[in-house]
Amino acid sequence: MIKKKIKTTGLSVLAFMVGMFFLSFDNPVVSAEELKLAHFMPTVHTLHQEVFLPLAQDLSDATGGALTIKIYPSGALGKGPVQQYKRAVTGVADITFIIQSYSSALFPRSLIATQPGVTLNAEQGTRRLWDIYDPYLKEEYAAVKVLGIWVMSPTVLMTRSRPVRDVPDLQGMKVRISSPGESRLIQSWGAVPVAMPITESYNALNSGVVDAVLIQPSALYQPWNLAEPAQFVTANTPSPTSIVGLIMNKKSWEALPADQQAALDNLTGRAFSIKASILWSRKDVDALARARSDKGITVIDLPDQARDAFDAAAQTAINAHLDQLEKEGIHARDIYQAFKR
Repeated sequence: MIKKKIKTTGLSVLAFMVGMFFLSFDNPVVSAEELKLAHFMPTVHTLHQEVFLPLAQDLSDATGGALTIKIYPSGALGKGPVQQYKRAVTGVADITFIIQSYSSALFPRSLIATQPGVTLNAEQGTRRLWDIYDPYLKEEYAAVKVLGIWVMSPTVLMTRSRPVRDVPDLQGMKVRISSPGESRLIQSWGAVPVAMPITESYNALNSGVVDAVLIQPSALYQPWNLAEPAQFVTANTPSPTSIVGLIMNKKSWEALPADQQAALDNLTGRAFSIKASILWSRKDVDALARARSDKGITVIDLPDQARDAFDAAAQTAINAHLDQLEKEGIHARDIYQAFKR
């Protein structure tokens, strides 16, 4: 009896193991897939805290942990914001945050939407950007999968030691800009453009390499802290804005199963971009309000006459820029009018 029982038990165990072996082919264990997201912002930045971290959590929740995102902030996968687009295309990271003006030669159509005075705020600009994306801009992003694209708040002018209250005050000043595409505007105001990424702006302003920085108000405080070297902020010049995006390596996207692609699509796109633009622009509003009560900074609001002078010069620069793009075969004025409407 004992032997028979042992034999029966052994057969049962063997049958169970064989059954599980074949069952595993019908129901394979799904291994988790991890996407690498690279950006150059410090971890205290709004984008990291309020946009990228929630996206990673939401994606994990939506896929039951089958698809996750690991975030590499502060240039952990490579220093230099200018290289972010290339990192996505070449697969150094699966997903990267980009500022299109840092790769301006690749995005001439998109950057038309950054021209001075074409949008009142980030949310309005982002909605218009998505309205014109398919007919006018999509081809510029053919090498990647676009997860998000949005407009930032209009910039302000932060100066180191000289207040700017009218166009002549800018004569000869070296002004940091985000891309060579803004050069005509700065030159139309009589200043000297110096293109550099945000990561270099503090040291440049502090040391006098530049006299002024053209950038969104939130850069006054953490993490960029430009309120330390800047004494003056001219708040209402007809300044350009910036376009930013979250893009994905094409092969990484195509390798995902359909259900995971659908989950990522549901969490990104137009609605995601509008939300990101609102979250970031709130920081700009808060920063400018804080600067008005900051004893170390003088905020200047241009009177109408001075603003009109800035406007007139800016429009000359815009027309010259659009004319140049038209010569290159880009329907720049159509894009400009469609975005500005």
